[in-house]
Amino acid sequence: MDLPNWPPDSGGAFDPRNPKFAISAEAVVIKGVSKVDGHKITFTCDYEGRPHTYDFVAPDEKTAGKLAAILRDNVGNFLFSVGSIEIPRNPE
Repeated sequence: MDLPNWPPDSGGAFDPRNPKFAISAEAVVIKGVSKVDGHKITFTCDYEGRPHTYDFVAPDEKTAGKLAAILRDNVGNFLFSVGSIEIPRNPE
């Protein structure tokens, strides 16, 4: 995906000196999409048994819906793995 600011950083505490909080998209597993509200997607990933919430603002509502569907289809996979998935285009 060529989305600006993808993948997003997780919310909550962040300490770059402590690897428990410096969480890479390569290390977190997608658990589910909590909400899609207009352009904003809220989803949860898991790192070492701890849930972490992510917020991502998509360029538009259609892209947000498509990205949410991709995340739902990839529950159980690493967040990094969805970065190479093409977002489907709408038929013209």
